[in-house]
Amino acid sequence: MQFKNRYTQVLSGVVISFLIFFAARIFLYLSYFDYFNTLTLQELFFSFVNGFRVDMAEIFTFTFLLWFLLLVPFRFTFSLFYRKIIGIVWGIIIGVISYFNIADTLYFGFVNRHVGDELSVIGNDVGILVDMALHYYFTATIVTTLLFFGVVVVFYKIFSAQIQSKNYNQKEWLSLFGVLIIAFLGIRGKVTGISFGISDAFASPKLASGNLALNGFFCYYRAGKRDSLNHSKIPLEEALSFYKKEFTSKKAPFINQKYPLLKSFTQAKKTNYNIVIVLIESLSGKYLDALTHHHLGVTPNLDKLANEGILFTNFYANGQRSIEGITSIYTGLIQPVGFEPFGEGLELYKPSYLAQTAKENGYHTLAMQSSPRGSYKIDGLSYLAGFSEYYGAEDMPKVGDEVGKPHFGVWDGDMFAFLAQKLHTIKEPFLTFTFTASTHAPYHLPGKKWAKYPHATNTENGFLNTMYYVDAQIGAFMQKMKKEPWFDRTIFIFSADHCNKAPLEKELNLQTKTRYLSGFRIPLIIYAPKIFQPQNNAALGSHLDIPATIFDILGFNTPFASLGNSLFDATKKVVMVKKGDTIGITDLKGSTFYNFNTFLDEKNASKELKDTLLSIDSVEANLLKQSKWRP
Repeated sequence: MQFKNRYTQVLSGVVISFLIFFAARIFLYLSYFDYFNTLTLQELFFSFVNGFRVDMAEIFTFTFLLWFLLLVPFRFTFSLFYRKIIGIVWGIIIGVISYFNIADTLYFGFVNRHVGDELSVIGNDVGILVDMALHYYFTATIVTTLLFFGVVVVFYKIFSAQIQSKNYNQKEWLSLFGVLIIAFLGIRGKVTGISFGISDAFASPKLASGNLALNGFFCYYRAGKRDSLNHSKIPLEEALSFYKKEFTSKKAPFINQKYPLLKSFTQAKKTNYNIVIVLIESLSGKYLDALTHHHLGVTPNLDKLANEGILFTNFYANGQRSIEGITSIYTGLIQPVGFEPFGEGLELYKPSYLAQTAKENGYHTLAMQSSPRGSYKIDGLSYLAGFSEYYGAEDMPKVGDEVGKPHFGVWDGDMFAFLAQKLHTIKEPFLTFTFTASTHAPYHLPGKKWAKYPHATNTENGFLNTMYYVDAQIGAFMQKMKKEPWFDRTIFIFSADHCNKAPLEKELNLQTKTRYLSGFRIPLIIYAPKIFQPQNNAALGSHLDIPATIFDILGFNTPFASLGNSLFDATKKVVMVKKGDTIGITDLKGSTFYNFNTFLDEKNASKELKDTLLSIDSVEANLLKQSKWRP
């Protein structure tokens, strides 16, 4: 292999980089062919064109300095050793980005979107990613690692090749300047205006279009540039007027002009009921037989609680990640796109906190999860939110008959036993929060007796078996609770953090009724047989509404700021969700997503529904920025 001059050698490196990135995009396309098959041929073509622009921005951004070092008109740049070193660096850069994007392609299967700022907020959970790479995706990890070294070798070979012409002169500075202008334009992706960004990648108003053009690395490193997002598509005053018209609650009216979302249950009568919240990892609504009647048989205890309690049939997760669900439950906020996550800065905007409000009303507060204490940073977040006690896997002894070790923390059975022990001695009134983990992928089986379906650690069958196990632990826990003297005055709330994204088992063939935002529908059960009559409640709601619903039930008149309303207040008309860098909305008549540039995946979405989405986003983002959320 040899090259005519340095320019053709550098050009070859650029072309090979594009081919590697193109291959990664083909891998994404073929891996989720059914998802991308919704694109027309024209949309598909222009999605690949925009993908080329994404690749150009990445390649030019991270290699243009190497071009300069290779093309600068000095004699030492012809040194074979010098060029080999730069070739290795170039290969490592392209290899790392490709490695990242292949991992992102695997992640895409769980959430149908690319990774965003998740990696910046995983805190103590690096071990979870490593563990999944070495177990859940072991084969893929080995293959991708070999590909990484293969990429490095390719670029080493390119820049080890001989160059025929070794002439240079000072006039080449002009040529080099032209190369740098090309690099600058490639990085920007545009001649004028704001540089090419995530929202520009959509060739059509379909999420699939943008997802095909984008990749995880681009979304991740561009995440820090979201401060240019326009949260004022509808100006604040106009949005606030619209919001109050649509969402003013008769039970909890707005009470402060300076802090427009501050509200209070002014006519509340305090009840002093106890509250026990259980958040179940990845429990999609379709798995609860009481809700969808699929007869999967893995939730008999939850089905019983649903039939004897209040089952909310139109309840949704506000996001696709555990921390997003917990943020909404703890604060009544939906994580705003472009803002720091809860635990990384969102708390500086002074949200109202579920547990802190309970403490101010004389409640003892306690939170725990069966993962390690610092997992998802829930330890710190719980203390921020006002929980006086917090426990994690390190605090929970093994007491059950499960075999082996779970992938994360302790088995949920041990956690529920620990929770039962704590509740046996807790002082009334109390509010507790519990987060499970045994249904988190990879799905490790705690014993053969839980294998209701052919088990695998990375399939939907595996999830169903672990759900069958967790459901049994909930049943055993509730049997203990019924023996407690305070049971009749205690309200149990069961829900999920988000939907499950395990690869579907064809043999299950679940015929789910078409539903807007179906990837966000989760169960909500409120169980208190001595307090509430059994019923199915069709109120439209989400995680955001849990704090207000609790305040309503308990009769708190403490002022709080929240996007949510009580589920027992018939004012809620829409549900808003977050999907990566896009936001979505449904009113059960239609739905749409918005990427801060255009509306996507519209399904019977009226102009009023779109304006509602823009208004909610404008109100939340601008009141937070202006420190007008709460005093």
